[in-house]
Amino acid sequence: MILNTLKLGNFRVFRGDHEIDLTPEGPSGQKPIILFGGLNGAGKTSILTAVRLTLFGRRILGTKVSSEEYYRYLADCIHKPNGAEHAPNSAYVRLKFNDSRGGQHHDYDVVRSWFRDTSGAITENLQITRDEEVLSNLSHEQSQSFLNDLIPLGIADLFFFDGEKIAELAESKGNAALADAIQRLLGLDLVNKLRADLGVYIRNHSNGRLPEAIRKEAELLEAEYDRHYTSYQLELEGKEGLEDQLHNLRADIARLEQKIEAHGGAWYENQAAEKERMERLLAEQEGIKGRIRSLKGSLYPLALAPTALNALLVQLDAESDYRKQEVTHQAAKRQAKALRKELESALKGKEALLTGAIEKAFGKSLKPPKKVEMVHDLSDSEIERLRHQITEEAPKQKQEVDELEIRLEGLRHEISECATNIERAPDEERVKPLYEQLHETQLQHGRLNSRIEELRENAKRKLRNAMDCIRKLRKLETEHQHQSDNIHAIEMAKSVREMLSSYSERAKTSKVQELEKHFIESFKRLSRKSHDNLTPRIDSVTFGVKLAYGDGRNYDREQLSAGEKQVYATAMLEALGKTTGRRLPIIIDTPLGRLDSEHRVRIVGNYFPSASHQVILLSTDTEIQLDHTPSSFKKSISRKFTINYSKINDSSHIEKGFFNAS
Repeated sequence: MILNTLKLGNFRVFRGDHEIDLTPEGPSGQKPIILFGGLNGAGKTSILTAVRLTLFGRRILGTKVSSEEYYRYLADCIHKPNGAEHAPNSAYVRLKFNDSRGGQHHDYDVVRSWFRDTSGAITENLQITRDEEVLSNLSHEQSQSFLNDLIPLGIADLFFFDGEKIAELAESKGNAALADAIQRLLGLDLVNKLRADLGVYIRNHSNGRLPEAIRKEAELLEAEYDRHYTSYQLELEGKEGLEDQLHNLRADIARLEQKIEAHGGAWYENQAAEKERMERLLAEQEGIKGRIRSLKGSLYPLALAPTALNALLVQLDAESDYRKQEVTHQAAKRQAKALRKELESALKGKEALLTGAIEKAFGKSLKPPKKVEMVHDLSDSEIERLRHQITEEAPKQKQEVDELEIRLEGLRHEISECATNIERAPDEERVKPLYEQLHETQLQHGRLNSRIEELRENAKRKLRNAMDCIRKLRKLETEHQHQSDNIHAIEMAKSVREMLSSYSERAKTSKVQELEKHFIESFKRLSRKSHDNLTPRIDSVTFGVKLAYGDGRNYDREQLSAGEKQVYATAMLEALGKTTGRRLPIIIDTPLGRLDSEHRVRIVGNYFPSASHQVILLSTDTEIQLDHTPSSFKKSISRKFTINYSKINDSSHIEKGFFNAS
């Protein structure tokens, strides 16, 4: 399998649409590494999450997550811009990949999208395209099952993981994580089913020479079991029959929806909304036109002649200054005349000195101002009011008119588009019968669904009752089986059951031995300490792991540092991946977080270049520094990206190149 392209739309920290080319360059396995760099919080984990969410949907949150919790998770995954910016109400993740199985090669395009309506409800859609053909015949659940069969989540967990969360595989207590991982590799369902069927055979043939009372009790329990199980089968058959009808109804609904769409149903459904929108747009248009008329009848025209109005203001200022100077001149003349009259008797014979003193005292005020033609003769308050209108109000009104005319032009386009949409709507007589038929079919679909759920619950109840009878029968057979005359057949059946148990154990043992072999090879290659004589032993029952040297000394995992535990877990994951026999890409988030420099060099040089035919690494700037990595790692890189987060935009974007490295 090769992951070719990942697309994100308003997903988590990524605003808008982003497309990432993940295809390795060159022959398969020669340059497998796709390297992402990003600081903490930039969005590295979102890349891993996007791949897992595209493929597995709700199951990435666990097996017991409710739909409500999953939809809340999807809502949280829609990008949330900061501030008052309009938030998107939908998001998507899209993965293109190819896979070869059974000698057949297929190209897949998987799109998982979701939409949040005004009430906050989430609607999810999953579309799968195989070899450019949309698998439209699959329901949402069937599409998810198709992906689960294509890439089982249990197997994928061994290939797509967070480097900081794998150290639990190295813990010595419980062994739950390792046990879970190993169980995913086996697939012994048919063996277990055969063992269960043999148990039924043993029960049915254990009533040979039982005491009369015990035999009658067993017969009653068998009859009761048969009755409950027959009822269960009838309920199940009834449910399956209704499910066939439900399938036909879904096909009818799809055909009706296609027919409605072919008749322009989408335009018909939006007709009322478009008419309402048209009324709103026309009302807004009329309001804007009225406002423009009002502004153009007010001070707006003043803004159209700035040169003439500037000249007017200059003239008005000159007239105002002349008027003030004239008033000052006349007042100075009166005061000089009065002063001369008072002093001329006392300074008789010194008139020349008196005149000079008066002129010196009053200065230019006695000289008449330069004549200015009084064209407008406005008062100072009238001039200031006119100035405010010319310099403040008129420009504001012009700006408002300009903005309104831009909006008016936009409204003309919207009105034209709205009118086109209304014209596209078909006549009601053509589509109304189709909608009525669709509505009735959907009602039948709902009633049928309810009936199916009722039958499903009834079937569960009948099956529980039948199982209760089986438990009672098993108790009887355990207590009185030695009295049976079918001992040979029963013993043979028991022998086969034990053989099947043995087979299961041997299958586990075989896988465990293969796992031990791959693990020790990886562990020795990745650890900085010498472990040439180290031998692993994995218990096929408890899945406990013991490591011992040739001289009998145990390798105590309790004493492992956090970094050594990550090396141990990485080796175990590589071994588990090899044991699956599946060729899947590897995606590792925070691959070197707990490792010291020497272990980092070993992991980078000895693991990443050969871990798989495609290795996607999501690293911080301190984990992988290209200037300090082995040449084997550098030569294995196909593509390099850096995820940059912008505080201003509160979002991340992806650029080519790894931080500042070439």
